[in-house]
Amino acid sequence: AETDAATAYAQAVAWGDTEAEKTANADAQKAAKNLATAAEHDRRQGLIISALKQELATVDQYIVEAQEKHKGIERDALWLSQTVLEEKWNEAAKALFEVGGKLWANYNLLGLDQVSLLKLAVPQEGETVGNWTWHELSDRARNYGAQDLLRLNETSTRLQAEQTGHLA
Repeated sequence: AETDAATAYAQAVAWGDTEAEKTANADAQKAAKNLATAAEHDRRQGLIISALKQELATVDQYIVEAQEKHKGIERDALWLSQTVLEEKWNEAAKALFEVGGKLWANYNLLGLDQVSLLKLAVPQEGETVGNWTWHELSDRARNYGAQDLLRLNETSTRLQAEQTGHLA
């Protein structure tokens, strides 16, 4: 627009057209004003874009820091979870070995070999690392006599009868 106004002004001056010269001059001033307004608008937009980029970089940094903090918290929680799960594992293994000790005692009282249990190895978790083996079963078996095992069977049979009665 500014170039067109300058061309029109030059033509008006060259041909001595004062009315066209005034119009071209007004158009040139208008074009210059519009150009200045556009340049100012562009400058402000550039400042806003620059500020937004800076804020975006700041927000991105906060996101990275929050993600790192989240990973740390998650890792701490996983360590706690591992401790709880190791304790549950060990409790379940102890319960298994309690039943296994009774089974071993029953085998002994019947004069049977415990061949299938000789291969038993259950890992112990946590601070104490090792395996529970058939030796644990053998040690526990010494705590049970025939009467203990028969009472266990009576209790189990009574519980089954009670449960069956509730189902009927």
